[in-house]
Amino acid sequence: MSEHLLEIDIVTPQRVIYSGKAESVSIPGSKGPFQVLFNHAPIVSSLDIGVIKILNEDHDEIIYATDGGFVEVLKNRVSVVVETAEEASTIDPSTAKTKIESLRVTLDATQNYTQRDELKKDIAKLENRVRIAAR
Repeated sequence: MSEHLLEIDIVTPQRVIYSGKAESVSIPGSKGPFQVLFNHAPIVSSLDIGVIKILNEDHDEIIYATDGGFVEVLKNRVSVVVETAEEASTIDPSTAKTKIESLRVTLDATQNYTQRDELKKDIAKLENRVRIAAR
């Protein structure tokens, strides 16, 4: 075990999703994905829909689907605040695919641009979940 570990916290409005030590974490930054290692420069970034990958201190990879949020890296502490984070092993891709098809039907029938944008965002979130579940 290395003494060069990060302290990582992933928090949603409902609960703490992850809190522990890790060797690295990969984050879906809004300007592009990036990895945080020990002694990373301080940074605050918004997050996009994507994947959070943690390599914990036992060398196990933990993968979460996220819908975006914010991250702060400061003095080897990584604080991630997201609307949702779902561990890959708990995602049911068939349910997500069914919801995607239903939303596509609704999207095709919707004329309002604001509603169409929201439907497209919901579809993108579900497609992200399906992609991550397939890993």
